[in-house]
Amino acid sequence: MKKVAGKCTAGMLAIMLCSGLLAACGGKSDTADSPGTGGGTDKGGKQVEVTMITWESAEMNDKIMAAMKSFEQENPDIKVKLIPTPLDNYGVKINGMLTAKKAPDIFMTGNDMLLDNASKGLLYDWTSMAEQDKTFMDGFYKGVTDSWHYDGKLVGLPGLLNTYGIFYNKKAFQDAGLTEPKIGWTYDEFFADMEKLSSKQGGVDQFGFYASVDPFMTSLYSVSAGGAPFADAITSPAKVEISDKFVEGVEKYKNAIASGYMNPPTFDLTNVMSSFKQGKVPMTLQGQWVADDLIRTAPKELEWGFAPMPVVNSQTEIYDAVGWCSPASIQNPEAVWKVLKYLDSKMYEEVLPKTPVAPAAYQASSSAYFDALKTAGHPEVGESIDHILKSPSTQPVRFLATWTGKANPFIEASWKNVLMGKAPITELNTMADKINKVISEAK
Repeated sequence: MKKVAGKCTAGMLAIMLCSGLLAACGGKSDTADSPGTGGGTDKGGKQVEVTMITWESAEMNDKIMAAMKSFEQENPDIKVKLIPTPLDNYGVKINGMLTAKKAPDIFMTGNDMLLDNASKGLLYDWTSMAEQDKTFMDGFYKGVTDSWHYDGKLVGLPGLLNTYGIFYNKKAFQDAGLTEPKIGWTYDEFFADMEKLSSKQGGVDQFGFYASVDPFMTSLYSVSAGGAPFADAITSPAKVEISDKFVEGVEKYKNAIASGYMNPPTFDLTNVMSSFKQGKVPMTLQGQWVADDLIRTAPKELEWGFAPMPVVNSQTEIYDAVGWCSPASIQNPEAVWKVLKYLDSKMYEEVLPKTPVAPAAYQASSSAYFDALKTAGHPEVGESIDHILKSPSTQPVRFLATWTGKANPFIEASWKNVLMGKAPITELNTMADKINKVISEAK
């Protein structure tokens, strides 16, 4: 539940190898006591040890393992063992352990990392377990497990979800005589609001909206307006497309930037939340994890709210997840599956009230998160997030494919220049053609 590289826990992981962890966990034969074997027992009735690794802080790991004590009491034949690891270079450490067949039975993962490891055949296929446990699988928010499949196989379970929306300053809206954003507000209202909330007092630009808008965020406008999405699938898209409605959305953001209603794409947003806490930012696009920080550290006099992205005609949203997966080499899948289910449900029900950073992907367990927000005096955050997660249409947050590294440079080369009016809007078609060539060559 940690924010990583600006994306919450769920986001991107730094990836560098640390031989120290491998030495601590490896260095011996693949025996029953080694990570990744399902523990120190067999089917003879002895206790099974299930090992796990997370990227969380020591404090968070303590909360997780305290919650797992109840699981062990309910399942005395299973012992859950946490293998500590520093967050730094987590991804490469795990990849090294997977390659060496020394990975723990369960490890925390992001969607990108999951699909990359699955493409290499390194992850356990939970499809048969899931098919036998339909009641449990039906408990997830609709659609959230889709991107946890690879080649038709379920290779992990989402744990926590990251949603994205608008944090706003209530006083700024009141002073401008504007209605506060809420579920169902429109793009026309959104762009009109950022205009009225912007100013140039004392020669200093005060933008009405602060955000880094990319093609995936702009795709929300296109789809809501009845146009084609930028990418046609969340995982492994077959193509990208620049539709008329997508161009319409780009033009709106482009005009807002040119008019000084929102920041240009070259603007440094590093300190935007610090400025938001000082009451200097009227609206900003952020992930929901920001709410936890505002509840804990924002000045008491700051009045703020949260709303989903606006709509043109219909609702469409973006969200992503972090969760859990297992190496292909596990020895006791039944025991590991039991632990996975508990992590995704009961564990979060115990931990989220203490650390309300993100909603659980397992819908019933997310109520603990929403209750914590209500207690903190911000029920609108939970209501907006629940609305986002129940959207009938979802779009990708970013590319989730092995060819991502080859495609992203074309976005970087064109997108900012188009938004700032330094390149014609037709440059987007050139960008799309180059990305589609990358996709074609990867097939």
